[in-house]
Amino acid sequence: MDLFWFKILAIILIIGTGLLGGLIPLSKGFKKGGLQWLNMGNALAGGIFLGAGLLHMLPDAFDGFSQLNFNIDFPFAALICGGGFFLVLFIEKVLVGEKATNALADKGHQFPYVLFFVLAIHSIIAGASLGLESGLLSSIAIFIAIIAHKGSAAFSLGVSLVQQQITKKRIRISILFFSVMTPLGILLGSLFASLEGNSTAVLSEAIFDSLAAGTFIYIAVMDIIDEVFESRDKPLQHFTLMILGFLVMALIAIWT
Repeated sequence: MDLFWFKILAIILIIGTGLLGGLIPLSKGFKKGGLQWLNMGNALAGGIFLGAGLLHMLPDAFDGFSQLNFNIDFPFAALICGGGFFLVLFIEKVLVGEKATNALADKGHQFPYVLFFVLAIHSIIAGASLGLESGLLSSIAIFIAIIAHKGSAAFSLGVSLVQQQITKKRIRISILFFSVMTPLGILLGSLFASLEGNSTAVLSEAIFDSLAAGTFIYIAVMDIIDEVFESRDKPLQHFTLMILGFLVMALIAIWT
C-alpha cells in the first residue's frame, strides 16, 4: 500500500476508534465491569507504546542523526528523547497537576477538561510522529501503538465526563474534538515533512523521532503501566499482556 493512502486510512481508523471508545460510557448497556477490559487493553497498549518508543522511534532518531555527519560524538537522539520525557512530565505533573488535584478536591467540572488537555497533547505529538514518518513499516508500527491506546484513552475521558454529569451534547463534542487531535498531528507532521529541504527534513525527522520516543516512553511508564498496576488486580495477566505488546513491536522491528 502507498504511504499516503495508508496515512489516510490511519486517520479514518483513529477517528473511528476514538469516537467508539469515548461514546461507550454514554450507552445504556455500559457497565463498570467494562473497566476490567479497559485495564487489559491498557496493559497491552503499555507494552506496545514502550516498544514503539525504544525499538522504532529512538533507533530511527539515532539513524537520522548519523546521516547528518555532525562529526561530534554525542548522543543527540538520547538527549532529545529525555527532553521529550521531561516535557510531558512537566505539562502533566507540574503545569496542570495542581489544577487537576484542586478540581478533584472541589468535585467540580474542571478535571475532565484538564484530562482532555493532557490527552490532546499526547495525541498531537503521537500523530505528528506518524505524519513525519517516511517508511511504510515504521508508520505501521507507530499506528499500532496509537490505535492500541486511542480507544482506551477516549474511554477514560468519556467515563470522567459522565461521572461529572456533564451534558451528553458536551460529552459528544469533547470526544469528537479529542478524536481528531491525532489526525491533526498526522496532517501537521506530513505538511512539515513536505515543506522542508532534504537535509533539513532528515534533521527535523530525527529531532521529532527523538522527542516522540521520549513521550511514548513517558506514556507507557508513567501513565499506562502505573495505572494498570494501581488496581493490583491480576498483575501476572497484565504483565504478560505488556510483554506481548512489546514483542509485537520487536517483531515489526525485524522488517523495518
